[in-house]
Amino acid sequence: MVKKELEFFHIGDSLGGNQDWCLDHMMQLGGCAAVTACDCSIYFALRRGHRALYPGDPERIDRDRYLYFTEEMKHYLHPRWSGIDKLSLFAKGYQKYLEDRGEHGIGIGTLEGSSDPEEAKKAVLRQIDASLPVPCLILNHKDPALEDYVWHWFLLIGCRYQGEDPLSEEADFSVLTLTYSEAKWVKLDALWETGYSPRGGLILFQENKEGILAPTAAVSGAETI
Repeated sequence: MVKKELEFFHIGDSLGGNQDWCLDHMMQLGGCAAVTACDCSIYFALRRGHRALYPGDPERIDRDRYLYFTEEMKHYLHPRWSGIDKLSLFAKGYQKYLEDRGEHGIGIGTLEGSSDPEEAKKAVLRQIDASLPVPCLILNHKDPALEDYVWHWFLLIGCRYQGEDPLSEEADFSVLTLTYSEAKWVKLDALWETGYSPRGGLILFQENKEGILAPTAAVSGAETI
């Protein structure tokens, strides 16, 4: 099996941040986009050399500092009754944050959820090979086993597959999801085929060559769905 995983960050014993930590009730209910953007920013600062994206020392982040950061990020991706339910809303809000921090080395693209699953697999492979996290939005979903991802932003931080061709039917292509500080392996086909329209999709970062610092590494403790 081929397995590729980002060297993600920890806050204490937690892998990444956690929306449940938020003290603001609206952030607890609808702050997943802001929390996802915070985790991307800390990862970019700590692992990719874009230090301006976290207003502090990413080597010394704790829960209190993280919560302070979420309060800043919610001005760009603030909770709303309909949610951040379009890729364009996330892209626009996070692009404004990048600009305000003086960061011009990261671009933002999108892949709509209506795209073919093969295109999603190709995109995830490109991003993980480039050591870039992949924000993912799922709206409604037909599979009760995936209810934790319904109407939710979360991250993809790895992928794995059998054999040499990740796009073959035998590859059993899976992604490593990260949300609420918990990493799980999920089959991408199952995640992508929601059975509903409209769908969410993927945020695809592009990075110039100046930010490259760290290779990918293993993330332990992931469960499988």
